[in-house]
This record gives sequence, structure tokens and C-alpha cells, in this order.
Amino acid sequence: MGTSKGYGGPATGLVPSWVDDPVPGVAPAGPAPAPGAPNLTAPAQPLPGAPAVPRAPDVSGAGRLGGARGSFSRFARTSSRSALGSALSNYVRNGTGGARRAARRMGASRATGARLLGVVRDVQRFGAAEALRQLNLPGLAGRPAADVFMALLEFVCPPGGAIDEAIARQAMLETIGDLAESGVGDFGTMTPDQMQEFFLDFIARSIEGRVVADLGGRGVTLPDDVAAVESAQQQLHDFVTGCTRGELSDRLDGVDRLSDRNIERVVDQIYEAAFELVAAAGEAAK
Repeated sequence: MGTSKGYGGPATGLVPSWVDDPVPGVAPAGPAPAPGAPNLTAPAQPLPGAPAVPRAPDVSGAGRLGGARGSFSRFARTSSRSALGSALSNYVRNGTGGARRAARRMGASRATGARLLGVVRDVQRFGAAEALRQLNLPGLAGRPAADVFMALLEFVCPPGGAIDEAIARQAMLETIGDLAESGVGDFGTMTPDQMQEFFLDFIARSIEGRVVADLGGRGVTLPDDVAAVESAQQQLHDFVTGCTRGELSDRLDGVDRLSDRNIERVVDQIYEAAFELVAAAGEAAK
């Protein structure tokens, strides 16, 4: 899955427009649906027991981000994989204080991930049509998968006024864009593997967003060439997905049997494991 701008991706990518914006913008509403057509922008109703309020991110950290920012700036200028590895390992190990603390920075993303994994579970448990009916979106199972996830956006990732919520929402939009580009057909025909891949893509995208927000907003020298910036963003995405995707898929075995509380626990564990994998891969790339 590549970088996509079809569902609201950033124009230049590496430093999103919302990094230093205290109130990120919300995408304008589309035209009203035709009579009898489903409203893909109507907010879905939360499932019973779904987490309603994002957990606040722990951004206290255990160290300074200066070293990671320096390496990230060198990566942005040179596209050096070793510089990217140094930036990411330094970010996790020193800047945030380890993988567990890095995971705790993902407040809104962890809540979004839990809602999204709840949808994946319910589709596996009840089927696509029944899961969508419970979300007050009956009749969408035969629609394109990207359209259905856009309809689910307000339930899975409600808009908020803080950077943390913006990271989660942007990651969800980019993941939907990746799905649209991948050629997956109707939502109702998605396999369990495809649903889990979508979830893991969101995990990777949200980690990228957190890294960029922490390292790319201040004190980083970026190339003037937009193509070079986009290439750096793609390298970051490939690095994170390359070291996490295959390693994390086993953690989703038996997702259809998970309770809501266990889903939150699994999502927390997946983020912690993902940051540990990113740090280890970064150290290996130095």
C-alpha cells in the first residue's frame, strides 16, 4: 500500500499542516446524497461498550528529542536509511523513554485503533451486513470498502481540536486512501486477512504521524523539492510497515473472540510491540 492523497492526505506529507495548528481543520462536507441513496457522511452510532473518550496521550517522555531531530533532519536532506534508523531508534529509546512510553503517547490513536478493531471483530463474528446494521449503516455491505470506511470515520475517529486527535484522523484517512488504491472491492467481500491488513496499516500510519509531529515540526531542515519530501515520507512509511506488518499479524489471531476490554489491551500491546520493532530495526539500520 502506497502513500495516498485521495482521501485527504497531506500535500507534502512529511510535515503535515496540522503539526503546529492547535485546531486542525475538518474536511468540508460533500454534496447531499441523492434521494434513496445512503448518506456516507452521516455519523455512525457507537457500539455498546465501545470507548467513547480517547485516552490522553502521555507526552512527558524520559529524555530530549534533539538527537532524534538531528538525525531526522539529516534523513530528510539525504534520504539516508541509516539516518532514518538512527532517528527512529533514538526517538523510541531516548526521546520517549522506551517502547511502552512511546505507545502511551498514542492516546487518540489507541482509542481509534480499539474502535476499528472492534469493527473488524464484529464483521468476523456477525458478518458485514449485521455489523453495519449495528452501526446504523444498513445496506452498505455491498458498497466499495473505502466508501464504507469513510462512512465509519466519525464513529471510529471523531474529529477533535488537539494534535493527538488530528494524528489519528489523518492516519485513518491515509489508510482509507491506501485501501482505495489497493483495488479491494466491496466491503462485504473483504476477507479477514484484508480487514486485519487495513487495521495494521492504520497502526503504521498513526505511528508515522506521531513521529512526524514530534520530530518534524520544529528544528528540522527539509529539502525545498516537494518530490524529495514526498520520497522521504514514502521511505518513512516503508520503514515502519516493513518492520512491523508481518511481525504483528499473529497478534490478531482469534480477534473474533475478544471482548471490548481485551480489544483495548491488545491494541495497547500492538502499539508497544510496534515501537519496539521500529527501534530494533532502526538500530540495525545505523
